[in-house]
Amino acid sequence: MKTSNRITKTALLPALLLAVLAAAACGRVKSVPLHQAFSFDKIDKSASVLPKDMVVGDHLVTYDETNLAGKLPPARPVQAITCGNPELKRVAITIDDGWNTDMRILELLKEWDIEWTAFLIGGRGVAESNLDLVRAVRDAGAEVCNHTYSHYVMSGKDHAFVVDELWRSQEAITRVTHEIYPYTRFSGGAYDDACLQWAAEQGFWMVNWTVSSGDTSKGVTVDFQVNNILGNLRPGAIILFHFGGYNTYEVLSRVIPEIQRRGYEVTSLSRVLEGTPFVLRAPD
Repeated sequence: MKTSNRITKTALLPALLLAVLAAAACGRVKSVPLHQAFSFDKIDKSASVLPKDMVVGDHLVTYDETNLAGKLPPARPVQAITCGNPELKRVAITIDDGWNTDMRILELLKEWDIEWTAFLIGGRGVAESNLDLVRAVRDAGAEVCNHTYSHYVMSGKDHAFVVDELWRSQEAITRVTHEIYPYTRFSGGAYDDACLQWAAEQGFWMVNWTVSSGDTSKGVTVDFQVNNILGNLRPGAIILFHFGGYNTYEVLSRVIPEIQRRGYEVTSLSRVLEGTPFVLRAPD
């Protein structure tokens, strides 16, 4: 019976994958990350039913957990992203780091069914050593991008250092998600032309923000944070938060309903970047 079950799964999974991808391409179903369509943890690797690399929507799905460098095409045009498509009334929620995570944030976003984007640090007690956190972030609706491995400032560093920071962080994340998004965020949003170019060569656009929640400032009030975000709201806005920030949960619980009331879709970075050059495209 076990052999029969394995054969059945091996035969059905490629067909199911094609059906999901075809439906998404024709606009008949809402695009979802592949991990939400299938549970990778339940797939027998020995069955070899999945290709190693596949572009699904706005990201690369890979079941090859090491040697990820070279899987993404170069990111062109080369520039720092601070805003999404101004023609779409969408706003991106982005949350950084992973230290001292307030789990209420994940519960809120999951309960409200919000698509959003996380930039997780690869090392220093975050993704590499806390796989459960990566799973929880992904399961709360996030597309999980890298925030470098060490969270050191990238400007002024040499080529080898920057490239290693990107891929060590990405490998820690992809080990759990089996996904690579073509976006990174450097510590403090600091960059120079060299590290911007090197990231692009590796396939990553460096993403900053339109408006910050101010949740790294001790003593900041919720009212000030909410008013600052709403006062800088515009189509394509990318809003910066931190998992362990000041008042982050309270601010999110207030601004999300208000942003939606104003007619915006509160969503992920990829959704906000639709219709711009800053999206991953499947090879011809």
